[in-house]
Amino acid sequence: MFLILLAAMGGGMISTVLLLPYGILTAVMGAPLSASLCAAAAGAVIMLRRGDAWNTDVAFDEDTDDQTDAMVKMLRDIAAKGRESGTDAKRPASNSKAA
Repeated sequence: MFLILLAAMGGGMISTVLLLPYGILTAVMGAPLSASLCAAAAGAVIMLRRGDAWNTDVAFDEDTDDQTDAMVKMLRDIAAKGRESGTDAKRPASNSKAA
């Protein structure tokens, strides 16, 4: 994603510089179009470089899913212990005045 952003910014700046001799309005209007085209080209290059795995979600495999489940279980256990100890803790009376 970062590379696509850089490609869009670079393409917009380059097209602005190249179109500036034709007028500031032309350069400002052409920059977003050129930036979008450069971002699309960068996305296509990244997609093609990934090969056949471009449409699979490689980031979420079984191991990651199991690790996430373990972390959620651990956090729920901690929250349950906190609720248990929170009910036993002494709380100041609501009518006491602070110094």
